[in-house]
Amino acid sequence: MKYIALDIGNVCIKIDHIGCYARVGFTAAPPPEVLFLSREFECGRLTEDAFWTAFRRFVPDRSKTRAELERDFDAILVGAVPGMEELVASLPERGIQPVFFSDVSARHMKLVRQMFRAASAVPEGVYSYEVGAMKPEDPMFETFERRFGVPALYVDDRAPLIDAARKRGWNAVVFTGAADLEKTLQNC
Repeated sequence: MKYIALDIGNVCIKIDHIGCYARVGFTAAPPPEVLFLSREFECGRLTEDAFWTAFRRFVPDRSKTRAELERDFDAILVGAVPGMEELVASLPERGIQPVFFSDVSARHMKLVRQMFRAASAVPEGVYSYEVGAMKPEDPMFETFERRFGVPALYVDDRAPLIDAARKRGWNAVVFTGAADLEKTLQNC
């Protein structure tokens, strides 16, 4: 069985940072403290309650309820990237096991599993909230290698992460769409 490492954001699920933060009430980029809190949450170093308590201090509209903030924050996940549900669902029957390899909070991972119909074809993953680190930090790559070995292919939309993987000897490509990934998989 060949393993491929699949990022989630903008590879499997469309992500809208700008729209998310606008819904929360930021008219410009969120302050660095909010980005820090989000990173800590995605690395599993903050519980949901701790995250929301701290996050609320920076939200421009303090009248929003936690439920409203959660809804707005979850709107960062827009929906499946065109063609990826079908492609990912077809991989196991072709002898390729997809593995999620993503910087994601436990909260958003639950939502990904609900909204990405092919998630059942990806039973395992390496997630920042479990590892306590984010790509391109070594613990993320080391955890993947310890569990699955070096993947036959790593797919991510961010070039710096692809460069970091290549420095480790991984075969890695920048995601440009499902059709291009399909072509790449034929040579994998």
